[in-house]
Order: sequence, then C-alpha cells, then structure tokens
Amino acid sequence: MSSYIKQIQTTLKQAGFYKGEIDGIAGKMTVEAVNQAAQNKLLSPDEVRAVSEQHQSHPQLATPTPDAPTLAGGFVLGDGSLAKLNGVNPNLVKVVKRAIQLSSVDFRVIEGVRTKARQAELVRKGASKTMNSRHLTGHAVDIVPVIDGKVSWDFNHYYPLAKAMAQAATELGVKVRWGGAWTVITSKAGTPQDWVKAYRAGGGRFLDGPHFELPA
Repeated sequence: MSSYIKQIQTTLKQAGFYKGEIDGIAGKMTVEAVNQAAQNKLLSPDEVRAVSEQHQSHPQLATPTPDAPTLAGGFVLGDGSLAKLNGVNPNLVKVVKRAIQLSSVDFRVIEGVRTKARQAELVRKGASKTMNSRHLTGHAVDIVPVIDGKVSWDFNHYYPLAKAMAQAATELGVKVRWGGAWTVITSKAGTPQDWVKAYRAGGGRFLDGPHFELPA
C-alpha cells in the first residue's frame, strides 16, 4: 500500500476515470484508469511511472497475459507528427499511434512519405543506402525520441521506441521491420538490444534507429 498511489487514485477518481477503492495498490483497475487518463495528461510522468513500477514489481498485481492492460507513458502525437503520417499506409499509421500510447519515451514522426528528390538527397548524404526506399510508397516512417523536450540522436534512446513499436505491431497483427537491426520485430523474442547485437554479429553495420517499415 502506498500513500502516493492513494493520491493518484484520488485524482483519477475525482476526474471520473477510476471506480475502485482508494487503497494505494496499483492493480488492474488503477492501470486501466491511468491509460484512460493518458490523453488528457491528467497525471505527471512521475505519477505514471510510480503506478507502473508498483504494478510490475508485485507478481500478484502484474498481468502478463495478451489482454492485460499496458500502462501508457501519457504521450500523444503532436500536430506535426500527425501531418507527417499523411499518405502513410493505414496499418503502419495504426502501429505508430498505438506505440505512442505504449512508449515509455516520448517521440515524434520526422519522415513519412518521401519524394524521389528527397530520397536522392539522403542517399548523397549517406543517410540512406537505396533509391528503393519504402518511404517512397508510404510504407515507412522515421520516428525520433524526445528527451527533456529535445530530439535525441543517442541510439540508446531508440531501444524503448523499438520496444513500443514491436509491442504495438504484435498487438495489431501488423508485420513491421526496424531499421535499427533490419529485422521484423512483430512477435519477435528478445529485446531490441538483442536484435542489434545479432545484426552486428552477422556483419551488419548500417543501423537506422528511427526507421520502421512494412516489409515488401
């Protein structure tokens, strides 16, 4: 039992999201209430994290089944990110929109559909290796983590994004490949770190952390 969790439950109950007892225990109903309140940003990231940590640290509370509620980080896609998704394959859009709800790290979409001129520019700069990018047909997106309000290019910050995208893709039944390890991450065992390690062990060198695509 936690007085901090009690305060969070009280806030959720006053806002109409929580119907359970104010017991200081981050059980299934509390997790579901936090998820429902995420779009309203009713709770701070620290409050969301506190519920998540208590829920996951107690075996009698954790719900690992496929239908179990997944605690959101309270993030939403901004207007700029939503605009970048215009023209992108609807299945991939669904995965991105679900991933932002699951992700422990905020992110934004920086690339969706590309023109051939844009792709040629990236190839010249070495940021892409092909003129046959899935971006050209709307089957790829690039997303980047936002840490303390700023875009991060630290590869370590891309692991939580890959995890969220994998979870969303698996949940929605959409096959998605991650450029960070050039492997399909839907229903894939292991962690993003494991996938990158295996890719490097196989001789892979072009790690494109922001890139997610629907395989051809």
